[in-house]
Amino acid sequence: MRRLLSGSALALALLSLPVIAGAASAGQPDEVQPLASSTVVVNEISTRGPNGTLDEFIEIRNISNNPVDLTGYTMRVYGPQNALVDTITLPAGIVLSPKGNAGQFLVLTSQNFSGTIEDETNVVPFLLAGPEGIPVNGGVAVVSPTGTRVDGIAFSASVTAAKEGQPALPETQVTEQLAASSGRDIVSTDTDNNRQDFSLHQRTPGQLN
Repeated sequence: MRRLLSGSALALALLSLPVIAGAASAGQPDEVQPLASSTVVVNEISTRGPNGTLDEFIEIRNISNNPVDLTGYTMRVYGPQNALVDTITLPAGIVLSPKGNAGQFLVLTSQNFSGTIEDETNVVPFLLAGPEGIPVNGGVAVVSPTGTRVDGIAFSASVTAAKEGQPALPETQVTEQLAASSGRDIVSTDTDNNRQDFSLHQRTPGQLN
C-alpha cells in the first residue's frame, strides 16, 4: 500500500517547494490536451532520490483489461523550457499484463537508482545524456509508435509537451532524502490534471496495490 509522506515530513517537503509560475492555469490557450489514457499511464516517477539527481525511476502501468505491447513506444524527456532533451526507446517485445496482474508494470531505472522493485517482471535501465537526468522542473511523456502522446506528467507549467492540466509538484533536496516520488492513487486515476492525479509519497516502484 502506498504511504503518503507523514505530517511533519510532508509539511517540510511542501515548504521547500518552489513557486511554480502559471500553476493556476489548466493549460495554455493553444495547448491541445489528449484524452485520458485507457491503456498505459505514467503511474509513478522520481526525478531524484537519496543517491542524488540521478537516483531516478519511471513506472509505467497498464490500466486496461488487456495486454499492451510496448514495442515501438518511447519515453520523451523534456526540460523546463519545453525542449526535448532526451528520448528513451523501449525495448521491443515488452508486453504489459492487464491491470491487477503481475507484469502490469514497466519500471525504468537510472544508473544511480536506489530502493527495491516489488514486481520485477519488466525492468529496463536507462541512461540519459544530461548530468541532471530527468530535469526536476521538466517532464516526461509516453509516446506511441505513431508519435501520439499517450500520457504525460510535467513539473512546470511551461512544459506543455508533457503536461496535463496543472503541473505536479516537483521534488526537492528535502524530498530526495525522504525517498519520495510522485505517484497516482492505488487505482491509477487519470483525470488529465497532473496536480490532481499525482501526490508525493514513499517510493513504491513495481508495487501491486
